[in-house]
Amino acid sequence: MPSRKCNEKWNYQQLGRDWECECAEGREQSPIDLPKEDYALETDVRPSFQYELIEPISHISTIDGQMQENQNIQIHYEDNAIRIKHMRFGKVVTTDGAVYFAEEIVIHTPAEHKINGKQYDMEMQVIHYGQTQGDIAKQIVLSFPFEKTPGKYNQFIEDLNVFDLPNPTSTVRDVQGKIFIPNLFKFSAEDDITGMDPFSFYTYQGSLTFPPCTEDTIMYVASKPLPIGSTALQLFIEAIRIPDLMDARGNIIVSDFVPKSARKTQPLNGRPVFHYDHEKYCPPTPRRTKEEVGHYEKIRKAITNYFYVDGNDPSGIPNAYVVSKDEALGNGAQPKPREGD
Repeated sequence: MPSRKCNEKWNYQQLGRDWECECAEGREQSPIDLPKEDYALETDVRPSFQYELIEPISHISTIDGQMQENQNIQIHYEDNAIRIKHMRFGKVVTTDGAVYFAEEIVIHTPAEHKINGKQYDMEMQVIHYGQTQGDIAKQIVLSFPFEKTPGKYNQFIEDLNVFDLPNPTSTVRDVQGKIFIPNLFKFSAEDDITGMDPFSFYTYQGSLTFPPCTEDTIMYVASKPLPIGSTALQLFIEAIRIPDLMDARGNIIVSDFVPKSARKTQPLNGRPVFHYDHEKYCPPTPRRTKEEVGHYEKIRKAITNYFYVDGNDPSGIPNAYVVSKDEALGNGAQPKPREGD
């Protein structure tokens, strides 16, 4: 944590240029300006992103007192940004079996990472902390850039009640809706989201993007920005603004506080940046259909995935071949869509 020797009372007013210690001296700092997809190193390695639906009322109490049984989970203005903390939003399991629990969601305006020089309007980071032996002091950060798109709906953003966000003068609000990270991909109230949709991402070795800027952090950054409506975006920006105030004599004290919560991009220092293209390596997302004709296929990997394909033609995905319905459903395949779903 920040100390009297490093980054005491830090803020974003100089976009992190005045931060100290590892923030200034580290060689693997985040965020960075990510390259075009074609200029990143291609990878077919994807961890397992597994997230849970969190009710707004906590069913447990934590030792640190941040959550109390039968009380609302809270959203905070803390450390100069909008944050939500919980013991178990879900987890990431890497291909070598390491487990990282998601314990914090941080929202930055504007976005911290750039892609090919472009800065987006907002970025949401899900911070995971290592649980397995050898990974306790490590982190995984999963980041989603957002781009202002007028009129767009996003279920995750809607559930946060953006019309009543905390701010520097009133720092805590109760979470009223359920929190389910996969709802970031729910763009209509009628969509049925049960798990994380496949998405393309960059990955590189980096750090936390705020003090103490801890390295040994694996960064995953979605390479396609998610849409956010103009009103919701403006409310997130206004939430971190310190308002003009009036003193006891009625004089207006004008705030010169810059309403930003993003660190400037950091030097790459020779680090490789990888890109995972889900359209190349992931099975297709099941489509709604009224047709009954179809079949199941599987891909032989360290973990076997079964998925339903509409029609009789093979999907063409490498290493996938047709299997029986009994085998597929017996191994956890998603059933074929029903009429009306």
